[in-house]
Amino acid sequence: MQNLALIKLGGSVITFKDKPLSANTDAIDGISGALASLGIPTIIVHGGGSFGHHWSVKYDMHTKPAPYGAHGVSVVHESMIALNQIISISMIRAGLNPYSVAPPMFTTGHKAISVKIRELYTIAKSKLVPVTFGDVVHMAGRNYSILSGDALMSILAKVLRPSKVIFVTNVDGIYRDLNTKELVTELVAKGKADPIKFSHAVGADVTGGMQRKVKEAFKIASFGIDVMLINGLVPERIGQAVSGKLQVGTVIRGAK
Repeated sequence: MQNLALIKLGGSVITFKDKPLSANTDAIDGISGALASLGIPTIIVHGGGSFGHHWSVKYDMHTKPAPYGAHGVSVVHESMIALNQIISISMIRAGLNPYSVAPPMFTTGHKAISVKIRELYTIAKSKLVPVTFGDVVHMAGRNYSILSGDALMSILAKVLRPSKVIFVTNVDGIYRDLNTKELVTELVAKGKADPIKFSHAVGADVTGGMQRKVKEAFKIASFGIDVMLINGLVPERIGQAVSGKLQVGTVIRGAK
């Protein structure tokens, strides 16, 4: 594994998902401050929240490739650039050197361009922080598709084999029961078993957007990489996760 932290900032923590085009600037600034003290090469992926996700729903755009309307493609893409700029400016204020990279710079459709992904690691080692994001991407002909930030995490992790993989959300991790907020502190990936069925088998309560994160987290864990899910509204947990001192969160152990 390479000395690298691959961190996903979920739309639920960096935006207010119930209010279109509303960034949670307090949470973003707290996360930026935490990232500034990591002391390890880092690549950031962020979701769309009330920016890209809001518009992709409005224009009925999905991960399935289709000839979506040009106006919708433009609006979704530009909204992600707007959110990326808010995050990047916050990181600069915190003393970081973000370097924004749209997904087509290292993917073709939903497929990795390995040499370009490895270049991101080279950039991360040069005191810059590559920042990429879920986006609407060109597939073939007139077809476009949503490539989510969660899916990007798997694409990047498979090529780079980072030492730390962290999903930052607005909850403490995976709950055994959503009502009692009992946390599942550890799960163990077993090859390529269905993550949702597996999480249900151990009594985890996985719903909505978290389900997609768990799916990608288990995919990454199948590569033999530990994956952590933590609460970004408590930003110091990012440093704890990177240093191996996480106190509150869920760890999915990589398959042996």
